[in-house]
Amino acid sequence: MCLLAGEGLRDATRRRVAPAVAGLCLLTLAMVNSCTQCTPMVETPGGQLETLAVFGWAGVLTVGLLALWCAVLAGLVAADHLSSTLEDGSALLVLSRPVSRRAFALARLAGSLAISLAAAVFLLGGAGLLLAFRGELPLLPAFLAIAVTAVNCVAVAALAMLSSLYLPRIATFLFVIGGVSAVALANLLSDSGVQLGAIFGLLNEAGPPILSALVWALSGWSGQEAEGGAAISILVRMAIWTVGSVSSLLFLFDHRELTQYEPR
Repeated sequence: MCLLAGEGLRDATRRRVAPAVAGLCLLTLAMVNSCTQCTPMVETPGGQLETLAVFGWAGVLTVGLLALWCAVLAGLVAADHLSSTLEDGSALLVLSRPVSRRAFALARLAGSLAISLAAAVFLLGGAGLLLAFRGELPLLPAFLAIAVTAVNCVAVAALAMLSSLYLPRIATFLFVIGGVSAVALANLLSDSGVQLGAIFGLLNEAGPPILSALVWALSGWSGQEAEGGAAISILVRMAIWTVGSVSSLLFLFDHRELTQYEPR
């Protein structure tokens, strides 16, 4: 299992997307560094807002957007990390040895997550440290956001990898981008108090709490503490979607007819 995961990790880091992601992470963190060097002064009818409040909401927005990008990245990398081995026949070669299908799929999932999880730690950790030192914000919300993002990445990557077994590559990419965007929008509208329609209401209530979990994790910066019942509901839904997506991937890949697999 460790050897398979290591091979999956090497495959992920050898892909052309890896240096592109590394460069984008450095550029993004440089932008965050530049933006946090200023001292925010916001005038309101009631007077000036405190610097801490301005940095808090700026931190929620910045870290939230970075976390959503990491979740999309996890899905895009995983979208063809398993299906490509089926297309070139390397999966059949590995599975001809005493290796179970579930172990192989889990190893490919772990390898594909390396890029997105590294990006999440680098971006969210770096942004959190900058905001903590320059805006005097607590570090705990940043650590919670990293943990929530890691769980979101696992769920999105597993669903993308599962979809790649049945959908063409471009359709899987669109599914990842559209799915994460739709769920995040539904969570945002719900948290803003907007009345949701049937589709967005279903996504918000039954879908993975991608953005709601981030809002909860960063509540220490925004000053809007989540109720105990709402926090428990968010954590339970996160666990259900994460465990369910990984379990579904392993189960369906174990029963997939691989000898008749065609390039997609």
